[in-house]
Amino acid sequence: MKKALVLLAAGIFLLACLPVFSQSQSANPQDPYVKTVHIVKIWMHQLGYKIQFLNSHSRIAEIYVPLAWFNKGTESKADLVYARGPEYPYFSVFWVDGKFDHIMIYALENFNDTSWGVLEPKADISSLFNVQEVPKEF
Repeated sequence: MKKALVLLAAGIFLLACLPVFSQSQSANPQDPYVKTVHIVKIWMHQLGYKIQFLNSHSRIAEIYVPLAWFNKGTESKADLVYARGPEYPYFSVFWVDGKFDHIMIYALENFNDTSWGVLEPKADISSLFNVQEVPKEF
């Protein structure tokens, strides 16, 4: 009788623990990666923002962030946060499962700062803002 109760208790314990082990990685496939980079200059344009930064080879590189990526709630690919402090401006790019998810731009709230500029309109600049994601090379 005692043996049966111990086996019954072990069986119930095993059944109670099985759901913990049954979840696979594919149920929650999110593997996030974040890269944060200091911004040299943010250029404003009617189509979006051109962001210049120093890449890993200490050269000025640039990315284009179209306005269409902003203000879509949880579906936004970009957000712009205004603040003050010596650590600004910078941006963080988020990838989930190796695919671009979104970019957070942290900029100085003072537009008179040297980190802000206005991009002169050019005839062929719209193609530069026609991007689907931020490149992975930094």
